[in-house]
Amino acid sequence: ETIAAIEYLRAQGATALIFDVRNNPGGYKHELVRLLDYLLPEGPLFRSEDYRGKVDVDNSDARCLDIPMAVVVNLNSYSAAEFFAAALDEYDAAVVVGEKTFGKGYFQNTFQLSDGSAVNLSVGKYTTPKGNSLVGVGLTPEVEIKVEKETAAEIAAGLLPPEEDPQIIAAINALKS
Repeated sequence: ETIAAIEYLRAQGATALIFDVRNNPGGYKHELVRLLDYLLPEGPLFRSEDYRGKVDVDNSDARCLDIPMAVVVNLNSYSAAEFFAAALDEYDAAVVVGEKTFGKGYFQNTFQLSDGSAVNLSVGKYTTPKGNSLVGVGLTPEVEIKVEKETAAEIAAGLLPPEEDPQIIAAINALKS
């Protein structure tokens, strides 16, 4: 859906993109890799290592989207959302704007139990294309823009218009420069 939305916007004349992954809990690895492959040039996109030491590296082909991009993040950008921003940042493909991300870098498997309940266990860790761990440290934006609690609540509820959102405004300004 994201790729289709990007292609639609480009067909309408978009000359830059802003990805807002604030308050985004993440998603599935295969979706993240597919989107990063569309956006980024040839090279590693994402690394995962299970607790047995098996390393898996997902790579991109040479095709990429050459358009100015920004990614807006905050403390509630978790997992795939923050790795999305980190990959674009490490490839210098986008400017990252907002507040430091959460720092979740583990992946889980869900195990069904015989009584119908389940347990979710961390079974490995993720690292960025360059092999950096975000666990406990998160991603620090290139352009740090902190917002007050009230503004953060309005953003999370979808009540703050983009033209009044200091982090979106900062992303627009970063793209213009």
